[in-house]
Amino acid sequence: MPRARVGELELFYDEEGAGEPVILLMGLGGDHQGWHFVRPELARRHRVVLLDNRDAGASDEARSPYGLADMAMDAVGLMDQRGIERFHVVGASMGGAIAQHMALVAPTRIASLVLASTWARTDGFLTAVLGTWRRLVEILAPEEFLAALSPWAFTHRFIAAPTPEVVALQAKLRERGPLKSVPAYQRQVDACLAHDTLDLLALLRTPTLLLVGEDDILTPSRYSRAIAASLLSAEVMLLPGTGHACFLETPRPFATRVLRFLAQHPIG
Repeated sequence: MPRARVGELELFYDEEGAGEPVILLMGLGGDHQGWHFVRPELARRHRVVLLDNRDAGASDEARSPYGLADMAMDAVGLMDQRGIERFHVVGASMGGAIAQHMALVAPTRIASLVLASTWARTDGFLTAVLGTWRRLVEILAPEEFLAALSPWAFTHRFIAAPTPEVVALQAKLRERGPLKSVPAYQRQVDACLAHDTLDLLALLRTPTLLLVGEDDILTPSRYSRAIAASLLSAEVMLLPGTGHACFLETPRPFATRVLRFLAQHPIG
């Protein structure tokens, strides 16, 4: 199991493919398995690096509270460990928020950003949702908690008729334990609650693609449009017929759009 020491933590990572490097960052409570259906497509053209964030997957639990900027430095530190100087970043949900911090702390190293299903400032709506999840994770069994999150992640159509591949992936998740621990999840929630990069994004010159499912009810397109309005070079693209977890619900259109964008912004 490949792990890298970054600061005081051991972080799990995986790699696949060859070509221009791209690091994939997953969202709240998730790990690299969330990229299961996107990763093969990206690895056909890129050196794909997948990271389990601190407090998730096979990475260490944190020893104290932290912010998303600390998680961004974890990702930058991993790329240092792998000897990768310049790279693309693809982040989903909390991973997209982490990616924003990466671009702010290491702007010369990031060739492009793909920010999927994400936000730049935690407003009252997201504070209410995340605060509810923070309490629910203490009350519900892990499987019940994930079931409660499902309507926020997927469209009603997908919940009614999920693909066999996602059903199998969810079964594997339940088998190995869907959460690192309740305190670990809550620390990630707290980092999300404090997230606010909106006024800083104007400093960036990084080409950015914002992907959002047209039926995303957790981070609807208004969040992506607010990010794009702050950036010098940004494009918002709606993914039809999909929700917040668009990388699971409609992985092929997701990967196609990511690959097209990365090809337009080569590292050189």
